[in-house]
Amino acid sequence: MAEMKVIWRRDRRRLEEEAPHVGRKRKGRRRQHQKSTTPSKPLTPELREEIHGWAEEAAEVHGLYVWDVEFLVQGRWIVRVYVDRPGAEPGEGINVSQCAEISRYLEALFDADERVPEVYVLEVSSPGIERPLKNAAHLQRVVDHDVELVLREPVKGKNKVVGRLVSHDDGVLTVEIDEEIFEIDWDDVARAKLKFDFSKESKNR
Repeated sequence: MAEMKVIWRRDRRRLEEEAPHVGRKRKGRRRQHQKSTTPSKPLTPELREEIHGWAEEAAEVHGLYVWDVEFLVQGRWIVRVYVDRPGAEPGEGINVSQCAEISRYLEALFDADERVPEVYVLEVSSPGIERPLKNAAHLQRVVDHDVELVLREPVKGKNKVVGRLVSHDDGVLTVEIDEEIFEIDWDDVARAKLKFDFSKESKNR
């Protein structure tokens, strides 16, 4: 079973809506557009924080929550908003219609703000099953799930480990690896993501 996610992409250079993309891989293809030559307005830290707040507002209105917001400026703005449903298991949270609703809500805010350029790309999607874990809020949501950690200091002689996240408290992760309990400082984690056993999923189908 491939890792799937729901994506709604909107390119504001077009007048018509693009068709939604359902069930793409996390690193799936994107439609290729000719690169805009329009100078982009500055995406300041203050504006990034405000856009994050808009995303949280849009998600809350629709009974969802924001997992993450990513920004990329490559001649134009690309804003990626990842949302999920409270209490949902990874991969079972949202559908493309909900992504479209969040997108339309945000488009209205973007288009009404003079700091936002006329040319931008907005993507609203689920965070994917094996979603990256970047902060304490992410970790709290995946307690008792399997996680993959890339470590700066090895555990059991390995710099990449998979185990069940037992708890996260005050910057320390308690992880069960091969039936042993380890305490790992979050500062010692270079990268982390939720780990899903696709082989078990295939057997259950």
